[in-house]
Formats: sequence, C-alpha cells, structure tokens
Amino acid sequence: MLAERDKADLFLDRYRELEEELNKKYGDEKAFGSPVVRFINDKESKAYREQLDLCREIRNFLSHHSEFEGERIIQPSDSLIRFLEEVTEYLRRPPLALSCATLYADILKTTLSQKAQTVMKKMERQGFSHVPVIEGGECVGVFSVSTIFTYSLANGMSQIQDDMTVGDFSDYLPIDKHSTERFRFMGSESTIYDVRSEFEKKQRSAKRLAAVFITESGNQSGRILGMLTSHDIINF
Repeated sequence: MLAERDKADLFLDRYRELEEELNKKYGDEKAFGSPVVRFINDKESKAYREQLDLCREIRNFLSHHSEFEGERIIQPSDSLIRFLEEVTEYLRRPPLALSCATLYADILKTTLSQKAQTVMKKMERQGFSHVPVIEGGECVGVFSVSTIFTYSLANGMSQIQDDMTVGDFSDYLPIDKHSTERFRFMGSESTIYDVRSEFEKKQRSAKRLAAVFITESGNQSGRILGMLTSHDIINF
C-alpha cells in the first residue's frame, strides 16, 4: 500500500502521462486548451467521461491547494490511480476495428455464378443487407438490396427470373456503381474509432456509407478480414 503522499504524487504522475498520450492523439495542439477536456468532449471518451471529469477536478485541486499545515487535503484512491492507468493504456493500444467486426468466416458472401434468388433468401434469413462478391479471393463488388432495387428500376421487376445469377447484376455490383451507397476499405490496424469517424464524416455526396471492409492491405484488392456497418459500432 502506498503512503498517502506517494499516492497523491503518483496520481499526478499518472495524470501527466494521460495528458502526454492525449497530446500525441490530438497533435499536441495546445491552442485547444487541456487535452483531457478535449477528450472528455470527444465521443470516444463515452465510457470514461464521468470519472475523467472527477480526476480532472482532483488534479486541479492537488496542483493548487493540496496541503493544509503540511498535510494532504485530498488523497486519491487506488481505484482512481488504476483508472488513469487504464485510460492511458487504452490510448496507447486502442481496440482494433476487427474486435467488433463480423469476421470473414461469418460474413455472407457470394460469387458471380451463384443463383441470385438463393443469395437473396440467405440475406433475408441471416439479416445481411450487403454481400461482398468474391472472385479469385478479391472483392469485385457488393450485392445488396440497393443492387436489386436499381436493377428493377432499370429493367422491371418482371425481369428478375428464378434462374438469374449474381453475375446477371454485373452492371450494378462494382463499388462505384451503387446509386445510393458507398463502401470503404480500411487496413487491419484500423481502430474502432477510425471506422466510427468514417461513418460520421459528412460527405458532399448524397451516398451513405453502407459498410466498411477491413482488408489486409487496406484496399479493395486485399483479402477481406471483416466487415462493419454502423450498427456494429453505434453503441461501442
């Protein structure tokens, strides 16, 4: 067990370490004031916000009014010190996007030769609205509800036949051919908050980001490792 004076000093040391990590995160932009306050106002701090605000107040008090007649007025608890260490460790090693992604083995995927009706039934049964089309280990497009809708507008619902394959929708499968959706490919080192920021970005285009694919290389030609939609990270 640490002595009371040592605990106060250790708390201040851990708080400084937290500030250093946050300065790295925000580019050491001192014009924005306290990096801890900036983090508290960041959506990323949701899980830590209340405790961080308490730590900030304790730190300010210890820095300016820590003693009366040579004795500490406030003594941080061991749990508060551990909390600062936990947040600092999180900042040093944030959770990867793959930790909350649907991994490749569990993704509903298809090929150009598969029957479209079969894929559509699986989509309904398994709850997938976007199905990567894989050829030669590479994603060549996405078969989605939007694909079917766009095809139907162009060709008429009566033109969707039972024997049609996914390949028959080829004009509407490529990533850049989706009329209302867009897709993003990101590398395996991307964090949950890298992906969240992509979903939250405002785009000039009216197309919404429908899914993020995590690949080994970070681009479309890489092997898919996992897939995320906004529902995967909304409550993280």
